[in-house]
Amino acid sequence: MSPIALALLAASLAGAPSPPPACATTDLMPAFWSYWERARTAEPAEQLRLFQEMVEKPNAAVYAGAFHGTPIPPSEFVPKALAQVPELEASMRALSGKLARELPSELDAFRKTFPKFRCNVPVIFLFSGGAFDGATREISGETALMFGLDVIARLKEELSPLVVHELFHVYHGEVVPDDPGTVAWGLWQEGLATYVSRKLNPDVPEQKVCCLPPIDPVKENLPRISAELLGHLDSKDHDVYARYFLGGQDVDIPGRSAYYVGYRIASEAGKTRSLEELAAMTPEEVRALEVKALRGLAEPMNPR
Repeated sequence: MSPIALALLAASLAGAPSPPPACATTDLMPAFWSYWERARTAEPAEQLRLFQEMVEKPNAAVYAGAFHGTPIPPSEFVPKALAQVPELEASMRALSGKLARELPSELDAFRKTFPKFRCNVPVIFLFSGGAFDGATREISGETALMFGLDVIARLKEELSPLVVHELFHVYHGEVVPDDPGTVAWGLWQEGLATYVSRKLNPDVPEQKVCCLPPIDPVKENLPRISAELLGHLDSKDHDVYARYFLGGQDVDIPGRSAYYVGYRIASEAGKTRSLEELAAMTPEEVRALEVKALRGLAEPMNPR
């Protein structure tokens, strides 16, 4: 028996714990680049048809999840994203290799903070058609973590903060699997993931931390936004959620402002709690924490 086999057998007999599994990774970008070599000089309508035939249809379950819940049909937003590929191609190709190379080290660093992290979801690199940079989506009823390299390239995002933010969403779902679907929980999910991203990337400027909106406009409206959120914590209404969490909305407050408000709440809570303690807080504990914090942020005379 070889020395390696003997070592493995000895570890097994000694009951040594097996190392945590790496995230199972699927890279759909090679399929996209094969498509693009054929479609790059085609007319927009033909580019869309070929995309549907060569990329979307062979990966139907993935793209059904990726495009689920988008405010407009993919046939309207995918062509706009395809039109941007020529200027983004070099960045997308570089990102594809970089993300594949750096994800294992990012995962190792993440596990030093959250050693119980199982990463029991597939990780997929793909062309998202402009739908997202990083997101968790359902594929055939199972959660997957997806990275849209087209949007990451367009936004010129720092990669590590984005990866940490999305890995934390997966870990948070492992620790607290029951999502009440309320604004209060969404505020905590996004705010805490942003705070963790900041803590694990201390050298990245705050504004570059995923996934904060432009900070100054939110600060200027912080009392009003906080007061509004205080009255919507138990809401499960999509339009209410969209007002505070989604970009591209026709609203009278800065888009995605809840990310910054939640980040402020998590940052304050983090002064007396570890990251693992924050991750383990129940929805009931979180709501009580948010009520107190939002009341403070809503005070217009409170210097913050």
